[in-house]
Amino acid sequence: MRPINLLPPELEQKKQARRRVAGLIGLGIAFLALLALLTYWQNSKIQVVKDDLARQEQTNRETEQKLNALAGAQDLRTQYEGGVARVEAVLATDVPWAKLFNDLARVIPDRVWLTSFTGSVQPDTNDPAVVGQVQVSATAFDYPDASAWLRVVDSDIWPAVARGWVTSAQATNIGDNPVVDFQSSASLTTASISSRVENRIPTVPE
Repeated sequence: MRPINLLPPELEQKKQARRRVAGLIGLGIAFLALLALLTYWQNSKIQVVKDDLARQEQTNRETEQKLNALAGAQDLRTQYEGGVARVEAVLATDVPWAKLFNDLARVIPDRVWLTSFTGSVQPDTNDPAVVGQVQVSATAFDYPDASAWLRVVDSDIWPAVARGWVTSAQATNIGDNPVVDFQSSASLTTASISSRVENRIPTVPE
């Protein structure tokens, strides 16, 4: 049997209108919930970015503090390097004369003896291998003995001195014994320079 609706049609229309309004309200609530969810998610991303920025700023401050603390160390490094440069300049032509005389006593020919020795440091601008000059006055028993002195000066057994020559020589006597007095000059080479510049300067790590 077909149901018969005894209610007026206006009432049914109001029900349908209320259902549409309820549906729109539900959609509005769902939209607002979705909007709130999106806002929360976006705010979370913004907060992550802010946290990263805060950490980076803190790192930058710490780095700046370390750099400021190292400024004094850089000044010390500059002073150290300046001191090293001055020491190297002073010791660049440092000749250990005591060692030079000791080597001289070891290599001088048996029939030659020195009466004077003069040495000076004066680098040769035209020859970087020459750092100075030496002049000696000596006596030998004969001319070949004087030549033996030159052979010593120009040999490898005494590399600190080279390019020797006799500037003058004359025969004379000591008592009844004939001798030869001679003067000789030679060049001081870079082999005569001491190694104190390497041993005296401490190594400071960077």
